[in-house]
Amino acid sequence: MAKSDPLDQAADELYGLPPGDFTRARDARAKELRTGGDREAADAVKGLRRPTVAAWALNQLARRRAKDVERLVKAGEALRAAQEELLAGGDREAFQQAASRERELVADLSAGATAMASEAGERGSGLQEKIAETLHAAALDEETAEELRAGRLVREREAIGGFGAPGDGPPPRVKPTKPAKPKPAKRGRSKPQSARAGADRQRVAAARTDERHARREHEAATRALEHAQERAEAAEAHATEAAERARTTKERLKEAKRAEAAASKARDRAERALESAEKGSSRSS
Repeated sequence: MAKSDPLDQAADELYGLPPGDFTRARDARAKELRTGGDREAADAVKGLRRPTVAAWALNQLARRRAKDVERLVKAGEALRAAQEELLAGGDREAFQQAASRERELVADLSAGATAMASEAGERGSGLQEKIAETLHAAALDEETAEELRAGRLVREREAIGGFGAPGDGPPPRVKPTKPAKPKPAKRGRSKPQSARAGADRQRVAAARTDERHARREHEAATRALEHAQERAEAAEAHATEAAERARTTKERLKEAKRAEAAASKARDRAERALESAEKGSSRSS
């Protein structure tokens, strides 16, 4: 039997764990691989990111309801096809049915994933909305769909394009028109304007999502730095106090030794004086 890839095996296990256990288990697995001599796999495992609560809930959904997730992906494919047909003058009702089917699956799956998170004690602001938005993204984007299928989402995603999302209506129907005479292609504009606009919207949406997560990570890192500085200052204060106590104790020890030596000498003198007095008393008697 072929040996499984250590990174894939680790990712499958780690993204199935509760978020609170992820970092500790990841670091332990990376250390285990490094100790075993597989430094490349260890570095790759160490680079795996802890999932957000929404992403974790969706990863559990993919593991427990894989068939339903596959139905959503297929519904998204059908919705995109109906969209293209509608824009080409096709049947509006077919698009509405495809959009309705996709929304129904998203509603059902988002409720299920949110319930899984709640059962595990995981909650967050707007959790179900984030889960639903990511499910819409998986229906409309192949890359997100593959991450969801694998159960390895790291963060929530935003749907690109908007159709199929709750509250969004279908795009306006385009009436068939007579085909226009082909015009000579302009140099440097090989892509249709709509395709470029769609690609731009995707890049902007992806950049906006990445910027939001980067801002949150920066805020968390700033708070961690502040806490670390506070702990360092407290440790330094304790160290200074301990050093002062040690110095005082050392001085007191010296004083105690001097006092003990003086007392010892005084005792010796007293003993000699007593011995001399006793001898004198014996002679006189």
